[in-house]
Amino acid sequence: MSLEDPFFSVKKDVQQSLKNAQGLYSRWQGLLDDSTKAGGQECEWAANELRNVLKSIEWDLEDLTETINIVESNRAKFRLSEQEIEQRKAFIHGTRDDVKQMKEHLSSIQAKSKVEQASRKTLLGSSQKKTKDRYTRLDNAMEADNEQFIESHQAQQQLEVERQDEQLEMVGNSVKVLRNMGEQIGDELDTQNQMLDEFGDEIDNTQSKLDSTLLRMEKVLRLAGDKKQMCVIFLLLIAVVVVVLLFALT
Repeated sequence: MSLEDPFFSVKKDVQQSLKNAQGLYSRWQGLLDDSTKAGGQECEWAANELRNVLKSIEWDLEDLTETINIVESNRAKFRLSEQEIEQRKAFIHGTRDDVKQMKEHLSSIQAKSKVEQASRKTLLGSSQKKTKDRYTRLDNAMEADNEQFIESHQAQQQLEVERQDEQLEMVGNSVKVLRNMGEQIGDELDTQNQMLDEFGDEIDNTQSKLDSTLLRMEKVLRLAGDKKQMCVIFLLLIAVVVVVLLFALT
């Protein structure tokens, strides 16, 4: 029975995740370049979603790298050409470079500076539009409440992202444990099958010896007419059978 190469299944998932990441990355760049949206919640949401997708891709790339290491350590078993292995390595390397480029841009000083400038501009613009009347204090209080609400909301979002990261890490560890258990079970089954084959060969060899002995005994019995000789031969036959059984049990 032939099994599907797990590399291509994981590779397909990585390609789809990378496509989603590139879409989020383009959206985040557009929001970042817009000074009226760079410091907004939509831009922050796009950045957080992009980080999550990139982290998932990195985990998948680690699994793909592990499969290549297994293949290289046992080339005779997997029968993959050097060209195929190099192509797989090239895919992992190229994808990892794309992920690295997007992560570096997310955490770059230029991106953080744009977000801070947009936030500062928004705050300054809102303060300039306020009129100095009897509602000024009320407006200031409302602005403070809004800022507090935004900070609280951002803190909750950060906690949620951290919780999701922990859950994803636990899932990744569980998958690795299950994969190792599967490999150990497969090795144990191979060992037991080999032992059964050796035991079957020993039984066949013992049966052959026993049949040969019985044929010889039968020939001797036909030649011997004396009862005493028959008794002696019968006792010898029993002794041979006991010896053969002891040999088979050991």
